[in-house]
Amino acid sequence: MRLPKPGTNPRGVEITKEALSSLVEDKMSKIIEISWQKTKVDYNPYKRWVDYWREDKDEN
Repeated sequence: MRLPKPGTNPRGVEITKEALSSLVEDKMSKIIEISWQKTKVDYNPYKRWVDYWREDKDEN
């Protein structure tokens, strides 16, 4: 695992392939099972921004 550089705005630590493999293979590693459920989201970012710009234009 590699810690972020000082003075940066990190979002976590970097985990190398070797570090992840070592964690997976270690019998003493703790696990948390997560049941991921993928749901379909009806979202059109292009339409959202066109509507947003239209509203902004109408207000000015």
